[in-house]
Amino acid sequence: MTLGDLQFKILDFTFHNAAITVANGNEFEVLAFKDITIDIYGTSTNRTILFEAAGPSGVFKPIQGVKNDDFAMGTQTSGSNESWSFSITGQKKFRVRISAISGGNVTIKGTAVA
Repeated sequence: MTLGDLQFKILDFTFHNAAITVANGNEFEVLAFKDITIDIYGTSTNRTILFEAAGPSGVFKPIQGVKNDDFAMGTQTSGSNESWSFSITGQKKFRVRISAISGGNVTIKGTAVA
């Protein structure tokens, strides 16, 4: 396998970039990707982030992920700088929604693998 082959199996994606307001953010089209790891970081002092996926119905619903530093499972977080992993096999779309934020900004980026 060459580095060129890997280009089509790994994709970096930005859900929110220095967001300061409540927002759905960019929706990730799952296609053939199976897993996604997201990083949440920024200056906000308080925030609530919801993890959601849409299947064939197109309706977004909570999806459970694993927090990478302590293996806690959940469908939302209000922590500071964190990393989460999700299995997205069988989903059509995935998003990371900001439902509350104050005292600064938040950036949420992900890396999906096929």
